[in-house]
Parts: sequence; structure tokens; C-alpha cells
Amino acid sequence: MTSTATPESLRETAIAAATAGGRETLKWFRHPIGVENKAAGTGFDPVTAADKACEKVIREYIQAQFPDHAIRGEEFDDVGSSEWTWLIDPIDGTRAFISGFVHWGVLLGLLHNDEPFLGVMVQPFLGEVFVGDGRNASYIRDGNSTAMRTRETQNLGDATFATTDPRLFKKWGDQRVLERIESSVRLVRYGTDCYQYAMVALGQLDLVVENVLKPWDILPLVPVVRGAGGVLTNWQGGDDLSDGYVVASANQSIHDQALEQINGD
Repeated sequence: MTSTATPESLRETAIAAATAGGRETLKWFRHPIGVENKAAGTGFDPVTAADKACEKVIREYIQAQFPDHAIRGEEFDDVGSSEWTWLIDPIDGTRAFISGFVHWGVLLGLLHNDEPFLGVMVQPFLGEVFVGDGRNASYIRDGNSTAMRTRETQNLGDATFATTDPRLFKKWGDQRVLERIESSVRLVRYGTDCYQYAMVALGQLDLVVENVLKPWDILPLVPVVRGAGGVLTNWQGGDDLSDGYVVASANQSIHDQALEQINGD
């Protein structure tokens, strides 16, 4: 940690930077906005002026506070090299954003030697902040901060499960995995992007399973889920999330049962 970087200052910077970026997005939310397709010809991967403006604000804030830290973001080139790396997803859930839904958020994570150290998810329209450091996690709204704890559900059959888009399982040959999970849980929800991980941390969901995520989609959320008492691993139960195959659970019991379903024949 640099001489001026304390856990408190890093946390304050993360919350302030993500919040400032979130305010920028509201200039466009539920207003007419142009959409650029980054996957033109092969699919639909939207990006908007709001994504780019948000990331610029966050980058400028971090560089002003910690100019020796590295920055990686979804929309612009990497900056710097350091044991401390900030990871930005300016709008996780751009499809929800351009549709006027609220299941999107501003993600900002801090890696220490490439390991998740701190994470923040801000939902600016609702005024919500979810922050965690892997040991503790807090929910902040209207100036009030409360500790987050995950659910104690012990049986997968009683669980509420969420994933962003079931079509992604079919696209990448994982349809049977989704079918096994869906048939094993009590309730299934779709289309929630980063918000679903925040709901695991807040004790509202029991299980999230996703595939082919990018680092900025998931690494900022790792300290939030784990800090609230949840379990987050790859599909084999390990910590390497580089392939983007992720399981986030309220507790170890649900996690173990989910892994059995994922890796079943």
C-alpha cells in the first residue's frame, strides 16, 4: 500500500469515485440516447455516451487521489502498472440501462497484486451503494450504512436463483447446467446483471450462476459477496475467475449443492 493509501482512504475513494460516475449516468438514464454496437455483425454489445462519460469521471477521480495506481476499464485503454489496479465497469447492465430498467450498476474494484481487495457497486437511480472488502460488507442509502449478511438457506430446493441471460448458457454449450440448476431451486429470476450479486450480499438471493464474464463484470463484486459471508468461486470451486465461469452463493451449503448440479453428468 502506498504511503497515502490506507484501507479507509481506499474505501472512501472507491465509494466517491463510483458515486460521481453514477451521477454522470443519470444525465442519460430514461432519456433518448444513441447506442453503439461494439459487436456489429456478430451480435449486440451496446455502449452509450453514458458508459464512456461515467468511466472518464471515475478515471479522473482515481488519478487525482492515487496517481501511481494502475487503471483498467471496459471502455478505454489500460493506464499504468502497479501492485494496485482499479477495475471499472461504468455501466454493468447497459441493456437494462437503455431499456429504462433499474437492474444495472456502476462497478469499481481494486485489485492488489491481481487479487480482489475492495469492491463497490452503485445503483445511482436508487441511491444505493454496496461495498465490501472480503471481510465485511455494507449497504449505504440516504446516509445510513448497515452491515450486509447473506441468507442461511441450507437446501438448494428452497433457494432463489438468478442469472442474467439464459441464452448465454445455450450459446456456450452450457444449457444442461442451467436446466439442472433451474430444476433444483424454488424460484428463478433473469436479467439482473450485477444487481443479482448485490442481492446475494444483501440476503435477498441464494444463488447466482453465470458464464463467460469479463474481469470487470465480476472482480469488483467478489469482495462484496465474500464480505457479506457469501461464497464466490469458479464452476470447479476454485478462486481463478479468469474464464468468467462464476458461482456466487449465500453460504457453503448452497454452494456445494450448486457445484454438484453444475458438474453433474
